Amino acid sequence: MRNSGALCLLLGVFLVTGAASGQNVNLKHPNDVDVQKQITPEEMRDRAARVQLQKDAKELGELCASVPTEMDGVKQGVLPKDVLEKLKRVEKLSKRVREELTQVSVSASP
Repeated sequence: MRNSGALCLLLGVFLVTGAASGQNVNLKHPNDVDVQKQITPEEMRDRAARVQLQKDAKELGELCASVPTEMDGVKQGVLPKDVLEKLKRVEKLSKRVREELTQVSVSASP
């Protein structure tokens, strides 16, 4: 019975020291502990803009890929009803993507 008590005590010491050593705590400088950085509203806007830029670029690529097949119909004298709307959307997206990329390149320049 005495051995089991000692074994429990020893096991408890190992668990406590193992848990403490697993934590990222600098006992000499407790203020230096890494904490999760809060995202500023500006960073959130930048991330959202990058995500939107990716979506716009993907949509632009898909629209551009669909135009040649519809142009085959134009050659045969058939004008698909949404081809003009697609072309307007291509213009709008290409302008938006170009403006976003221009802003990114200007802000990245030294």
